[in-house]
Amino acid sequence: MLRQAQRCRRILKASIIDFYLPACVDAAHGGYLESLRDGRFAATGEKFLTHQARQLWFFSTLAQQNVERPGALAAARSGFEFLEKHFRDRENGGYFSKVGDAGEVRDPRKHVYLNAFALYGLAAYSRATQSPAALAAAQDLFRTLEARAHDGAHGGYVEFFYRDWTPITNPKEPAYVGAIGTKTYNTHLHVMEALAELYRVWPDPLVRARLLETIAINVSTVRHPEHVCNLDGWTADWKLIETPANLRASYGHDVECTWLTLDAARTAGMPPALFRSWADGLCRSSIAHGYDRAHGGFYYAGPVGKPADDTRKEWWVQAEALVSMLEMARLTGRSEYYQRFCETLDFVERHQVAPEGGWWAARTADGSPLRSERSSPWQAAYHSGRAMLFSARLLEQLSDSTHPEQSQKNPDRP
Repeated sequence: MLRQAQRCRRILKASIIDFYLPACVDAAHGGYLESLRDGRFAATGEKFLTHQARQLWFFSTLAQQNVERPGALAAARSGFEFLEKHFRDRENGGYFSKVGDAGEVRDPRKHVYLNAFALYGLAAYSRATQSPAALAAAQDLFRTLEARAHDGAHGGYVEFFYRDWTPITNPKEPAYVGAIGTKTYNTHLHVMEALAELYRVWPDPLVRARLLETIAINVSTVRHPEHVCNLDGWTADWKLIETPANLRASYGHDVECTWLTLDAARTAGMPPALFRSWADGLCRSSIAHGYDRAHGGFYYAGPVGKPADDTRKEWWVQAEALVSMLEMARLTGRSEYYQRFCETLDFVERHQVAPEGGWWAARTADGSPLRSERSSPWQAAYHSGRAMLFSARLLEQLSDSTHPEQSQKNPDRP
């Protein structure tokens, strides 16, 4: 396992750190360049809150774990300062969806999914730097989401708003995540992730209450009533939207949900063993319907209870599967999970990692080229970098124990 950990750290350094740091930092305006032009990071006219916040989280986490700390801190500082100066709405609270290269507001609307990543990045930067300003910004954003977006009647969060936090109800509005007027698994998964990060730096009782609420949503509320998978689209009062487009399993989200929920539970002080049966069932279902036994790695999606029909290999799906398979090996002691990790890592190194740096956004099932993107507004160092960083640490922990379930060198985090 130590050899695999070293392999993950090599991939982290060569394909992610050396690709993004410092090349993606916008030296002219601050924040991060999001896309490539002629193989180099270049301004594209816009900066997207999700990308900027994910990069802030990644560089902050590198610094917090003493990986490339001086360079990572400088990159994180650039992202934090740009976020606070240009994305933050100091009149109404929350963070805008898009700004221009230099910071002029392009889309002033507020989406909880996007703002969850702002919360995630701010909390990580606070953790890495002990910055009072970062912690205050995270606290203010949490309170804004509580006052403006939390649904006290039905639980969870209303997701999409105009600048002044008036809910968006017009179905013709351009959207980011999910259909207008719905609640989504995707958003609530990442709200849980952000609340766990916040609770680690600010153990406030209300933060814990919302963390427990989002754990319940991800474990039970968004689960299909008959099949072992979570579904994305729900009404405001959590009724399933029963359309063919919604009755589909997203294997990447389900394996990601597994390990993020275990992490959130540990953070809230709940034993992961309480979730063993649920997590094992969700992962086994994803493996049964969405795992490629011929080439390794997980397919993208498929109809509930049936084999995958969308067999592309997205970078983020493979990344989240790596952490999930190791977490499940530790939790259950089942050797199949470690085997699936190894096979998926083999696929990633052979086909997903780009020789030019970064990870290809998508490959076919057998690893052939599908899309040529290596960075975009939706693709940052967050999924791939986190996977390599956390997988290396999990492997190092597992190597200290003869039984995966007993490895508790650092039980709070992978």
